[in-house]
Amino acid sequence: MPVWRSGPHSESKPLAWYRIVLSAPLRSGDKQVCQVADREVLVSCVEDRYFATSSRCTHAAWPLVGEPILGMEIVCTLHGARFDLRDGCPSSGPASKPLDTYAVERRDGELFVSLPDMSVPAT
Repeated sequence: MPVWRSGPHSESKPLAWYRIVLSAPLRSGDKQVCQVADREVLVSCVEDRYFATSSRCTHAAWPLVGEPILGMEIVCTLHGARFDLRDGCPSSGPASKPLDTYAVERRDGELFVSLPDMSVPAT
């Protein structure tokens, strides 16, 4: 049975799990952009927890891979927007739209991310 994504910034497609291929292991505070299915996904590590979000600021499409993580937030230094890595919500402007967020699981030492299944047409 397919799992469906819900929420304000979701897509109406069933979800599929994709293996994340990292070029190097992530330590706390590290992040890396990975191409997964047809998307750029920003994978971040904070205190041995992994988060997957869209890779660009929702305000000015600035790449977030080089931006600092403070606590559980990533800071876009272009205009000062901050996003909570857990749910993608902006905690300060000028961004008002959340980052897309994706579930991450660790299985047998590998990371997997749940994304809309691109083989299924949108409903």
